[in-house]
Amino acid sequence: EEQIEECLAGNLCRCTGYRPILDAFPVFAKTSDILYTGISSLSLEEGKSVCPSTGKPCSCNSNNVNDKCLVSDNRYKPTSYNEIDGAKYTEKELIFPPELLLRKPASLNLTGFGGLMWFRPLTLQHVLDLKAKYPGAKLLIGNTEVGIEMRLKRMQYRVLISVVHVPELNALDVKDDGLEIGAAVRLSDLLSIFRKVVTERATHETMSCKAFIEQLKWFAGTQIRNVASAGGNICTASPISDLNPLWMAARAKFRIIDYKGNIRTVQAENFFLGYRKVDLASGEILLSVFLPWSRAFEFVKEYKQSHRRDDDIAIVNAGMRVRLQEHSENWVVADASIVYGGVAPFSLSATKTKEFLIGKIWDQDMLQNAWKVLQNDISHKEDAPGGMVD
Repeated sequence: EEQIEECLAGNLCRCTGYRPILDAFPVFAKTSDILYTGISSLSLEEGKSVCPSTGKPCSCNSNNVNDKCLVSDNRYKPTSYNEIDGAKYTEKELIFPPELLLRKPASLNLTGFGGLMWFRPLTLQHVLDLKAKYPGAKLLIGNTEVGIEMRLKRMQYRVLISVVHVPELNALDVKDDGLEIGAAVRLSDLLSIFRKVVTERATHETMSCKAFIEQLKWFAGTQIRNVASAGGNICTASPISDLNPLWMAARAKFRIIDYKGNIRTVQAENFFLGYRKVDLASGEILLSVFLPWSRAFEFVKEYKQSHRRDDDIAIVNAGMRVRLQEHSENWVVADASIVYGGVAPFSLSATKTKEFLIGKIWDQDMLQNAWKVLQNDISHKEDAPGGMVD
């Protein structure tokens, strides 16, 4: 059921409604790896049909439910499809065309109306050379932001550079001290690697990864996550970005490279300078993101409030982290970070609250006092990007 909801997410329906669609869809879903066979439903014994879960004969649609039927939820009663000839099903699944898998992309240079130039480099050096020649060029990966700007906001970009096929920008490297994430890594791939390391590494090391997993579940829909990139979301610097507060709270570092190949590192909390303004010079690009493993007794949590759960921008979101140390039989705050989105022109760190927390004993009184400090630390303005101010 969770997989069905994830697959249907991103498809907005304003007439039928989601619940009837979700109730109907399990009929078409396989609940096991058993593939459809060549048995025709017309040749089945009376009272039996082709099971919509397995494709094999069963009587799960009768009053006596077959224990072998793999439909586990009584809400979804299998339907008999006697009008369908099961012989059309084969034992082989459709696969992605091998020709497309083997096809090697080529470097492209296209020109369009009004002097528009579109490049598709295949190496990092080619990208840097293009940035040196065209400092104002826009880098593209999923086109989920630039496409909106050009089509709806009528913004004009003369030079576009697609970096989808640059290996260095698509790298994902699990290291001893953290995770190195290429700027062009898709959010779906990022979600997959987070889920993978959570199962492979110590629990205390993956607290940040778990927070990102929860936040990414409500980040747009599957279709957008399949093409949108980690670096694109960061450099767009939206004040209501769901991920930027977490990067900042989780002690992430951004590796930046210029057209000469020089690399510098910036803490995520220092990268965002203003409304859609970041610490990138015209000849620089974001190379990768380094997310360190969380430490023992360090806890990271995400937060998002929006009008609806799926496919909606945040009213307010946050990334929070606290590290505790035992001292004289008490737990004391050794380090902390609280970052909010949607309350300012860029993701805002609650620095006064952080300073208040460090060194305090972790108890209910401390939390109540921290709440009072936070109320003064994060001030809402009438033009808050989240759009809702008390």
